[in-house]
Amino acid sequence: MSTLALSLGMKSFKQLCVRFSAERAIMVRGRPGIGKSQSVYQIAADLRSDLYVNEKTCRAMSEEFHAEASFKKAIKRFWKKNGKNEKYANYPRDIWHHDMGLPVVERRLSQLTEGDIVGIPFDGGIGTVFKPTEWLILTCHFPCVLFLDELNRAIKGVEQATFQIADSKAFYGHLLNEETRVYVACNIGDAFDVTPMDPAAISRYAVIDLDPSMEDWLDWARDNCNGALVEFIRANPRLLENKEEFEPNKKYPDRRAWANLDAELEYANLYENVSDRVFIDMSASMVGFAAANSFWDFCKNRATDISALDIVKDWKLAKKRLPAVGTEKYTQKMVELSGKISDHLQKNILTKDSKEPENVGLFMRDAPAEACMTVWLSLSKNNTNLFAVVDHIGDLMVRLTTNQSRVAPPVPATETAPKPPKQRK
Repeated sequence: MSTLALSLGMKSFKQLCVRFSAERAIMVRGRPGIGKSQSVYQIAADLRSDLYVNEKTCRAMSEEFHAEASFKKAIKRFWKKNGKNEKYANYPRDIWHHDMGLPVVERRLSQLTEGDIVGIPFDGGIGTVFKPTEWLILTCHFPCVLFLDELNRAIKGVEQATFQIADSKAFYGHLLNEETRVYVACNIGDAFDVTPMDPAAISRYAVIDLDPSMEDWLDWARDNCNGALVEFIRANPRLLENKEEFEPNKKYPDRRAWANLDAELEYANLYENVSDRVFIDMSASMVGFAAANSFWDFCKNRATDISALDIVKDWKLAKKRLPAVGTEKYTQKMVELSGKISDHLQKNILTKDSKEPENVGLFMRDAPAEACMTVWLSLSKNNTNLFAVVDHIGDLMVRLTTNQSRVAPPVPATETAPKPPKQRK
């Protein structure tokens, strides 16, 4: 955890940012590839402006924002998720909607010159006038999130040109919309080619060092990545990203690289053709050789491994494929399987009249404490699944809800518990 500024995980960071007023400029810092940009877009989607309740306003805004790549992507994401939702059945699919949150205007400051912010000079009759760039004018006309990335890679003139935006939400006589929010992002770390920021620059912002946990990434990946990748990272957390020293010119994995690899493997249909040599070549090009080899081996073996469906259909049968009970390999495997069943329970509803709830209960009874708690936390997020399983875990439910740890799983109801040894007199 950083001691240079407040350090937060992804969930806490987003919860904090939506509570700040629009007047406060926020600086998010962190290692490359950890999700700084992604977090800003997620925050923007959670924010709301009453102006966008009016369809006429949304049409006017959409006409001005139509050239922004982030605007187009946001609309595409929204309809991909809500395309079948009857609530939006009669709403046009090419304009903004209140439930989309705030649009994002993003620019990488490392690619800009002073003129890109100050504007283009021309003779205004009385003197030189600077015509501002269109992307900055957008932030004045409508509520949005102005996201300025790579601040500490910008040339000095560009960095200083952002000071008034951060201080006063203004630039060269123009005021940003009162509901527009300003975010800047910086990379930090001795291994990166960045310019140190002086105290006067930092004092203009609320500064948060983003330090997301593995669980933060897994929470996002469950809904956005293939299950094979989610299971692999859960079983191999050290391969999510490199936190040691970086060897020059060596390719390392990071959160962004894994997400990009997942998208390419899906596009090339390689999750369905794991034996194809292109799988390892594509993986190595994006996450490095060591991580790629481990991931390839994992995916090739996964086809014969125990799945979440194997567990809910017939746990007793699936259990026969596990290492011997009580061994370290057995415990590791149960922890891995708890992650699989947890993901399954968050995405699917158990059929109450089938054997599925009973099999989940049997799995929990056999599981060590850590694995059992993982499944329990997943059940607690879905009352339908919880009520279906609760009848099959009996006293185990009491132990879990009272946070009593278990050294060993309770003996299944179908077995006879061993008698305690007699006490010597």
